[in-house]
Amino acid sequence: MQHAVKEDLLDYASFVSFIKNEVAERMGQDYTIRVIRVMKNNSVELDSLVVLKNGDNSAPNIYLQPYYESYLSGTPLTGIIDRICKAYENFSIPVLRKDFEYTFERMRPYIFFRLINLKRNEKLLSQIPYVKFLDLAITFHCLVRNEKENIGTIRISNRHLEEWQVTRNDLMKLAAENTRKLFPPVIKPMEEAIREVSADVMYEDNMDFDSNESSGASMYVLTNEKGLHGASSLLYPDVIREFAYHVDADLFILPSSVHEIILMPVRNPDDRQKLQKMVREVNSVILAPDEILSDNVYIYSLESDQIFL
Repeated sequence: MQHAVKEDLLDYASFVSFIKNEVAERMGQDYTIRVIRVMKNNSVELDSLVVLKNGDNSAPNIYLQPYYESYLSGTPLTGIIDRICKAYENFSIPVLRKDFEYTFERMRPYIFFRLINLKRNEKLLSQIPYVKFLDLAITFHCLVRNEKENIGTIRISNRHLEEWQVTRNDLMKLAAENTRKLFPPVIKPMEEAIREVSADVMYEDNMDFDSNESSGASMYVLTNEKGLHGASSLLYPDVIREFAYHVDADLFILPSSVHEIILMPVRNPDDRQKLQKMVREVNSVILAPDEILSDNVYIYSLESDQIFL
């Protein structure tokens, strides 16, 4: 009786090398295939497969770690290669045409900001323009792809500032004008967020909170319509103030992740220490390293209209 011999799984380095070579063969001589290390949020570095068509000036980052995990779970290598090539095809958009110019004038309607942790990103922040905000950093990006399920962005670097001959203040002014338009805010009660209810019961840019009152909810999630890097909604003018007026209280602001924050009316100031402990436990146990925003809990003062660390 013959027994099937199970193939030894490739280690990660061998997997990356194999995928690079196979994708290069599949795509042909009109493409250059390379693997680069990309610094993500909180100094997390990921391997990215870059598929660049000859003559083009940009290409998407196709991160390989999720594909390796899929391979370890049983997906055949041929299936992995099919998915990577399909991912590249889906990313073929006008912005990536070889004749597209990343000039400041072309990019200015699409410049927006995000929030990241200041201390966890010291290396990254040495390479990009940013504005300090509490224990966070406001960083600047260009939106180059905007679809229902996902987006494509370019992080603005110090090199862009030199080429464009603009300042951080120029970026901040534009991002303040654009970000809310590109990523409208959404506020919903915590219990609805947990149930992952459909978008039609979310409270969107009109900030209508009336039905929350009857539900007795004490925690609310603030994010954006995409649910991606929605913590930056904290910077939108009037959003926090209007919510605080509605609940008639100062607010605890819990940095749930880079994607959302939690708003909670201050009924007992002594709750802050307990909430901070909860935030730190979530950061250490639940969140992926690149999703962590901060270990601290902030307070919004309705009287002064300011956020304090």
